[in-house]
Amino acid sequence: MDEIKEQVQEQINELKRLTQTSKNIDLAKSLGVARNTIQNWKVRGKVPDSVLLKAQQIAEHIAKNGASPINNFVSLDFYDIEVSAGHGTLVMQEDQNDYITFSRKFIDEVIGVNAKDVFMMPVKGDSMAPTLKNQALIMVSRIKEFSGDGIYVFRFDNRLMVKRLQFSKAGLTVVSDNTTYKEWELSRDELATEDFEIIGEVVWSGQRM
Repeated sequence: MDEIKEQVQEQINELKRLTQTSKNIDLAKSLGVARNTIQNWKVRGKVPDSVLLKAQQIAEHIAKNGASPINNFVSLDFYDIEVSAGHGTLVMQEDQNDYITFSRKFIDEVIGVNAKDVFMMPVKGDSMAPTLKNQALIMVSRIKEFSGDGIYVFRFDNRLMVKRLQFSKAGLTVVSDNTTYKEWELSRDELATEDFEIIGEVVWSGQRM
């Protein structure tokens, strides 16, 4: 049984090579099948011949046109951790558990960031309302340090937060767009400790009206 599963996995790897994909979700989209179909192949111990034929056709398309049809889209990592827009939430884990797909042109030209550097995650709390409502989805561009006034996801004192950061003489001012929350300061000394880390800058959000 293990040998059959290994053979199926080898076939899946070959499908990815032919379609120039690396993630199961991208392979599924390229082949026009549901994402769980790939897992079902492993359970059934067989990849349909029609799928292999379609992958070969995609490979021919790539050879002729220089790009895969799926290259027009990009799957962003989605981390199912709630980033606090209130008083902060203790970070327990950051296990990626899903993907969200966007037009590559939208990421590159409209948002103006490298798709390799961005990921999605949800917001919890109302301190950034109305800019970011409770349960809004945010697109975060990974950076290692403060690059100018803006909205950032950062860790401080074992809490993961999304707030507006502004340069100040003392260090950084942490601002909530909801005026019922008071702004507070991060000193230069605090910024230099291991307790503070900028995860990334919020470059886009999606939320219900």
